[in-house]
Amino acid sequence: MEPDIIKQEIRTLLERMSFGEDIVEIEMHHGAASRFCVRMASRDGGVDAGGGRVSLVNMLIGEHGNNLSALEHLVKKIIKKRHGGKDEEGAISFTLDINDYRMRRLGDLKLDIKDAAKQVRVSGHEVPLRPMSSFERRMVHLLLAEYPDIATESVGREPARRVVIKPYP
Repeated sequence: MEPDIIKQEIRTLLERMSFGEDIVEIEMHHGAASRFCVRMASRDGGVDAGGGRVSLVNMLIGEHGNNLSALEHLVKKIIKKRHGGKDEEGAISFTLDINDYRMRRLGDLKLDIKDAAKQVRVSGHEVPLRPMSSFERRMVHLLLAEYPDIATESVGREPARRVVIKPYP
């Protein structure tokens, strides 16, 4: 799938949601999968239920990235319908990020994973992690694949699906 098509569909969706004027740029980053990071201007989005100020960026990301995941899902569905774009496995493969939210979360996740792996090594017992998105679970499996004495397994059903880290059998 052409990166320019993905960028345009992201921009179009955000414009239709009245966030078009807040887009600074859309960058593409290559890695294990392509990542499209939307740089958004920070602007006040109003007051939340607790009386605190909420930025539009936080509204787009949502609690634990739930809104961001939904936006990514929508963009992929739109691209599939309009352009029929698929990779070899029949899916449209890219990650949507806003102001590097997912990359910051990944940094925090790496620290949590290392702590859990140490705990498994010391105790010899399984350590279940908190429920995670499929992106985060995939990162856990990839990060711990280099540990020969550690095994990982995804268990449960969405939205409570999680990774269990355990000693290698």
